[in-house]
Amino acid sequence: MSGEVRSQAELLAEIAAAREELGASLADLRVTVEEMNARPLLTDEEREALEEQAESGALGEDMKTLVEKIRGGEDTWEQVFAGESPNATLLQGHLTRLVDEHQDDLALAFEELVEREEAAGNFLLDEVPVRDS
Repeated sequence: MSGEVRSQAELLAEIAAAREELGASLADLRVTVEEMNARPLLTDEEREALEEQAESGALGEDMKTLVEKIRGGEDTWEQVFAGESPNATLLQGHLTRLVDEHQDDLALAFEELVEREEAAGNFLLDEVPVRDS
């Protein structure tokens, strides 16, 4: 701020503008969340492919057990992916293998996301300034 003194009215105007921007961002986020919640977790084709791979054992024994429980009506994919199922732990081994297998791609995608955000002026990984008391 280089020694510049701002009036109370200027500060209040900046705060009001920031609150308005935050309100608009929250409204956009709510719309996005509602749209995501309205979509099925898996399309019929995705669910079928996942279940076939799991049933074959290609995704590991835990996933084979999990798909048996889902097809048997004991559970649903929605509950498992939401972490609301006691069987959700059966998914962990598969997810860990996926992360291990694709860690380089994930790191690159994260880097690209951060670069896009920084280019837009959103410095996600910068330190949060600490106010001196």
